[in-house]
Amino acid sequence: GKILYGGRSVAGHQARTILPWHEGADVYIRQIKIKVKDCSKLDGGGWQLVRHVPAGYNWHPSRDQLRGTDAYGTKAPGVSARAWSVKFNKTPFNEFLFATGDCTRWL
Repeated sequence: GKILYGGRSVAGHQARTILPWHEGADVYIRQIKIKVKDCSKLDGGGWQLVRHVPAGYNWHPSRDQLRGTDAYGTKAPGVSARAWSVKFNKTPFNEFLFATGDCTRWL
């Protein structure tokens, strides 16, 4: 099947089916306070980009299993030609957003 995220342990053939065709892949996080009367705003933004892998044939070089403890590369806005990640293990959040770089596929 097609996946939206892969760490170093994910097979390269999985990356070849997604990354070259969708401007890489990104990971976002956000902290949202859920209120019963506010459920219509759950997908209304607030996401922070914390990890990016460019178009190509390999997933993220991270080994932290999405704990947010790996930092590598240089954070860049928008589509970047290099993989990067910032530490986010001390940032409060309770949701992940996984998306292709062109935002046509997300979870």
